[in-house]
Amino acid sequence: MALLHMIEPLRNHPFCAISGFILLLTFIYVLYQQFIHSLSKYPGPFMASLTDIWQVSQFLSLRQPYRLTELHQRYGPIVRYGPNKISITHEEAISAIYQKSSRSMPKTEFYDAFGGFHPNVFGTRDEAHHAVRRRHMSHSFSMTSIKEMEYLLDANINILRAKIRRRALAGETFDLKKALHYYVVDVLFELAFSGSFNVQESEDDSQMPPVKEHTLLGSAIGAWTNMRLVLKKWLPMLPSKRVQALFDGRKACIELASRSVQKRLNDLEMEKDNEVAGKGQQRDLLTRLILAKDPETGQRLTQQDLETEAFGFIIAGTHTTTATTALLFWNLLHNPKYMNECVKEIDARFHTLEDSQSAYSIAQVEGSLSFLRKCVKENFRITPVFTMPLERRVTAAEGVSISGHHFPQGTSLAVCNHAFHHNPAVWGEDHNIFDPYRHQNIEHGSSLFHFGLGGRQCIGKSMALANIYKISSTLLKEFDFQLADEEERLAVERGHFHGVLPQLISVGVSDLEGPLMVKAKLRDMRLKV
Repeated sequence: MALLHMIEPLRNHPFCAISGFILLLTFIYVLYQQFIHSLSKYPGPFMASLTDIWQVSQFLSLRQPYRLTELHQRYGPIVRYGPNKISITHEEAISAIYQKSSRSMPKTEFYDAFGGFHPNVFGTRDEAHHAVRRRHMSHSFSMTSIKEMEYLLDANINILRAKIRRRALAGETFDLKKALHYYVVDVLFELAFSGSFNVQESEDDSQMPPVKEHTLLGSAIGAWTNMRLVLKKWLPMLPSKRVQALFDGRKACIELASRSVQKRLNDLEMEKDNEVAGKGQQRDLLTRLILAKDPETGQRLTQQDLETEAFGFIIAGTHTTTATTALLFWNLLHNPKYMNECVKEIDARFHTLEDSQSAYSIAQVEGSLSFLRKCVKENFRITPVFTMPLERRVTAAEGVSISGHHFPQGTSLAVCNHAFHHNPAVWGEDHNIFDPYRHQNIEHGSSLFHFGLGGRQCIGKSMALANIYKISSTLLKEFDFQLADEEERLAVERGHFHGVLPQLISVGVSDLEGPLMVKAKLRDMRLKV
């Protein structure tokens, strides 16, 4: 009777009863996540332990990797950044997570949010599918293939050099980051599709593929794992200009990929014989992929497969290569003694480009410029651009142990490039200082994580490096760059930027927050005529 008396008010007020029940469940959930869950012993933000919405908010703030780095500096090498997500900066974590069998530590559902048509070689979680697709694509991205297409790099570098030369002679200030972005977009679309936006000439930003919008959309939706499918279905209906811009950006990239594939298939169909057609025209990446056969089965990719990978071409190379090259110049401009050392090395190895040359060849730069290579490595370390946590799931029933810590089956483990590359236990207390000489030995050579590792390492690594080495060596040989802002130049000379990182933002891929305003002077007096 006493029990009935107690619950009678709840029967008369069902709203209160439901509210009370929800509060009780919430209280129990919070207690479980904070004190009972197998990951509760690891530190991290309170809200992150309860919901993935915390990580979504970090992506939308454009500060996700830098906030995670701050958390590691506060809490140590292991941080809980989601209800079932752990970020690690232990050096041993790199090989344990990314160089083990990918079947025992596969990608998580986070990657499902990045697909345009269907999962491409980056986003697919099916390891068998990934192996087949990578076999189709491996030759197209080999160094042999890249050197066959090198004349496309040279032609576009020539356009960039001419534009910088005109600005140098006119004494103009210009945004080097934007100039590099125009170059990268034009050259990568020629490499991929034998077409160009011609944005180097037009400087029309409206013609640029909206890659950042797609990447931010994928990062934010992918971070909220359990709600991913719901968000992809209902968010496009949300009357928000900012949200609509993200979906419109993805749609534009999808349509561009579809048009590019259809055009190339039509061109090849006109030739009747694909093998003859492939030899008779420019062998861009898409044509090579159309003609490629699986070396084991002899099968070719379907049109849907081609559209999926063409979408990947658009997304993968433009933003990352631009950001990396712009950050390289930022780091050199703010560390002029290293820029001068790069210039001395280039001068000692190479003669001034002849009129018939547009750039130094891949063969020249890859074997001759050891100090520039150190600078590029340090640039990848101190300001990596692919900074989204690369999540992998523990599938072994017994879990996995890393650096004395045990993580049970089902845990999502990740290493964030930016956080790991600023772990003082690995790189020293001077980790914020740009120092190419830290790569003098190979002690931490395998720990650089800018292209990923293992079977999932970026397939475009060789192409990206070739582009970065060619453009940086050629521009440093021809031009003397300096920061446009006089106060900033004086601050650099006084050492005020020693150990200061650039202002960065991240949509999952990091970049300079603002422009890189510079002035350029021609180093060879003969070119001024």
